[in-house]
Amino acid sequence: MKLLRLISILLTIGVFSCNSVSGKTENSAETTKVEDTVTKTENPQPAKQTEENQYVGNCVRGQAEPIVKRNVYPNTTFALQSDKLTSYETVTFGNKDKLIIYNWGCEYYMLTFRFETSRFQEDVNNLAFWYLKAHILMTEIRKGLDTPFVTIKELTTLKKITEKKIDCSEDDSEIRNFITVDKIEKLTEKKYAIEISFSTGPL
Repeated sequence: MKLLRLISILLTIGVFSCNSVSGKTENSAETTKVEDTVTKTENPQPAKQTEENQYVGNCVRGQAEPIVKRNVYPNTTFALQSDKLTSYETVTFGNKDKLIIYNWGCEYYMLTFRFETSRFQEDVNNLAFWYLKAHILMTEIRKGLDTPFVTIKELTTLKKITEKKIDCSEDDSEIRNFITVDKIEKLTEKKYAIEISFSTGPL
């Protein structure tokens, strides 16, 4: 009798042990199956997007956007660069002169205007002459710009500029505004390039 009871107990333990092992095996299989499904169907696009925009994410300023009003200057092209922070916007005028706007910066918001023009000819060392022409060119295009960083105040300062860089900030402002005349270049016998930058920051 005792022998039968012992055998019965051993069989019962054996059954519970098998059920536990069987349940664990089924759960492991289900876990593996789910993980495989996630791995196979995971979309790699978000990782690629993060990589493309990593510079935008590290900078205070956002993605570069067009600043030229197309209704004023319809003959304009916009090219956003791969880092998303910089762009080139090109305006071709009726007289075949050209304006290239380089939108760039990270801690500072920067706009560089490069005019390629045949309207004015003068020795590139005559800075007073070219600074005045820079003011004329910027004043003419201001109506076609959609940006708060090129204002009447900045252009008035540009007209008075006698150095390559000038601070036109408010005295108590932590964010500074600068204008620089970066380059005056002779391209051909009658064509010259003038580059002027407007910057604000640190943002």
